[in-house]
Amino acid sequence: MTAKDDPAAHSLFQDALLDETAKLGIVRARFEGFDKSSFDELIVGYSSMKVLTYSSSASIINRAAEEMERLEIVFGRPDILGDMASYLHFQELLLKELIDATRGKDFIKEKIESGAIKLYVVQDIISHEKLFLLEGDAGTRVITGSANFSERAFSGAQNESYVCFDDDPAACEHFDSAYERIRDRSTTSIIERAQIDGEFDAANIPALSPARKDSKSPKVILVQDGPPDLSTVHKAVRSRPPKRYGGISSAIETKGGVAKIDRQAAQRAVRYVKSNSRTQEENPEEYLSIHPDSGLVVISGKELDLNVPAEAVETDVRVWLEYFSGYRLFKGQHEKLARDYFMFWSWFYAGPFVCDLRNSALARGEEVWDYPVFGLLYGKSNCGKSELVKTLLLSMFGKEGFPPNDWFTKGQVPVLMEQNRRYPLVFDDMDKTRFGQHGTALIKDDHVRMKDYPPVVLSMNAGQDTFDSEIRKRALIVYTGASLPDHTGEARKLGRRVKQIKANLGTALYREYLSRMLPPLRQERQDPLDVLELSSSVLRGIISEHATSSDSLPDWCRIVTMDEYGRSRHDRVREELVQQWLHDPAAWSRRGDKIIFRSEDIHGTVAKLRRDVPDYLYGSGTKGNVIVFEADELQKFLGVSILSKKSPIAALTRLLGGSPR
Repeated sequence: MTAKDDPAAHSLFQDALLDETAKLGIVRARFEGFDKSSFDELIVGYSSMKVLTYSSSASIINRAAEEMERLEIVFGRPDILGDMASYLHFQELLLKELIDATRGKDFIKEKIESGAIKLYVVQDIISHEKLFLLEGDAGTRVITGSANFSERAFSGAQNESYVCFDDDPAACEHFDSAYERIRDRSTTSIIERAQIDGEFDAANIPALSPARKDSKSPKVILVQDGPPDLSTVHKAVRSRPPKRYGGISSAIETKGGVAKIDRQAAQRAVRYVKSNSRTQEENPEEYLSIHPDSGLVVISGKELDLNVPAEAVETDVRVWLEYFSGYRLFKGQHEKLARDYFMFWSWFYAGPFVCDLRNSALARGEEVWDYPVFGLLYGKSNCGKSELVKTLLLSMFGKEGFPPNDWFTKGQVPVLMEQNRRYPLVFDDMDKTRFGQHGTALIKDDHVRMKDYPPVVLSMNAGQDTFDSEIRKRALIVYTGASLPDHTGEARKLGRRVKQIKANLGTALYREYLSRMLPPLRQERQDPLDVLELSSSVLRGIISEHATSSDSLPDWCRIVTMDEYGRSRHDRVREELVQQWLHDPAAWSRRGDKIIFRSEDIHGTVAKLRRDVPDYLYGSGTKGNVIVFEADELQKFLGVSILSKKSPIAALTRLLGGSPR
């Protein structure tokens, strides 16, 4: 028997739509007057509130929870019942928002535990109605109209209609009956544990409640065979559910628009969602939440203590100074390596705040390029890239580890960013092919559509030796030119020393850093903030204050700015141009105010230089195997006059047997 022919299924459809599909329900009212009021004025004098809302905001829920002795909210969405995946994703997002709303607010948690606050989510009814039912010493009040239960809807900032019935027994009875009918017959209670646990658990998704041991009966969910009719606006903003829900049909079977979720099906669904959120045991789901206004920092549900003993900070500072002293053993420009790694450290520590700075910049109509989300470490092997990132993670969260690189895709990275919130996402030893397939698109689409999202780090060896200008403009890129050959005794000795150093490293320095970063970030500002300057100055201040008196501050520990970084991000191509001159001076010539470079290696050397060299260096006439540079700009860029016989490079060329032309 099909669902269409099944009387039980037919009854379900009738019940779900509350037997009111044939005719429109009309409330007859009479206009008595018009006035203006605020949300606080509307609820003063009342102690109980029942809310039926299409959407909501956490802040107004908190305000109502503070004022009301009893609060009930039914969350309804008309556009989520098109498929089970969207339905479950909606409930996940709702739970996460409620968890964030109650974090740090013990009085709300107490009301939830006592039953004074009850929350429900629609199960099988398409609910777009908005109702606010109040009772108390002031009497009774019914508010209905277009306004959702959100701060913006009750701010007066947008056009909404509010129809109010005060002390009207007939209106109170009618709307209270409608509210209770939807609540009792078409909703699922959000269990208290889901709101007060402090972190999201797929087992607490209301639709999957049969998976819990205390569940008494199967749950029947009405899922429309086709998606509901959406407005043009909803079609534009509706997002696809993340991949962890994409194959949920393998766990929950839907027939004729009806899904019956018993305990076995719910447990399968919970396992499916969890296994597709993080698929490797060694990489459990971690997240970081920072609330700048309250100063609350939460790592995977645990509040971080920002009151740090000075002795613990001194220990961490001593460890970091010893760690960076190891770079003196590296071959090549080890001083520059240490400076660049400190700059990266400054950006990485500030990474969890970048989403706030970017969102503020977007609200002011500014570009966000000075607040890079992506950080790229690339260069020679054995230069300490991976070890540095591991040590930074250890100093922040007391643990290290990277997700597998096959998670780095255009589809999966946004999901991981949503899961991590502000917890850094790091991919180590990224290969050139995967970066080309996914990295470029992810970095160029840098207007992330989330409130909270983390910095993303990619480390690569020298095989990835070129980035186009759009990548360089949007990402923080550090080229590592010094290294320590791994076959030497020094390398093995340093490796053992690093292990000993890290064994003494705690999280005190980072917690002290957070406590100092939060106050300036709370300040209202109209001008852009230099995130590197702020972060490096905070780090330098902590290190200088807690270093022992015998320690002089090393040269690498200095304040760095985004302007300084901007000048250094072309170090790799600057080195490449110098090497081209040293190895093949005959390829260079000068004509008036132009410097000309010729090479027969069109698809290699020429193509690479044309991708890497900043556009402003080019003069007219660049084509084929010829690159034309503006002489003055090129010499400023390189810091030397490459065709002058007095330049150090010309002297070196003559010394090696060449002769500048």
